[in-house]
Amino acid sequence: MVNWEKQEGSMDFWNPEVAGAELIGQVTEIKTAGQFGTQYMIKKEDGTEILTPSHKVLQAKMSKVEVGNKVKLVFIKQDLPKVKNQQGVKLYDVFVEKVEEQKVE
Repeated sequence: MVNWEKQEGSMDFWNPEVAGAELIGQVTEIKTAGQFGTQYMIKKEDGTEILTPSHKVLQAKMSKVEVGNKVKLVFIKQDLPKVKNQQGVKLYDVFVEKVEEQKVE
């Protein structure tokens, strides 16, 4: 008889469902070799790392984000599909921490 043990992924995946859900942290890696598009590894304050989904809207808004940037991702809503039997589009707001430059005198 074989005993099976279910394996869980070693990283968490962010898949927001509720409007207003936020993910805040520092970008530690940008994965571009994925099957569906670019994904971003975000390290939260508590040290856990979360992988973003590769939704087209999120990818477009994150296109200028670099490793080391601190970001806040906010899930807005999921639009209804325009074509029957298709998924709706998930909408996001993306914020990047603005670092003020220090004047040297």
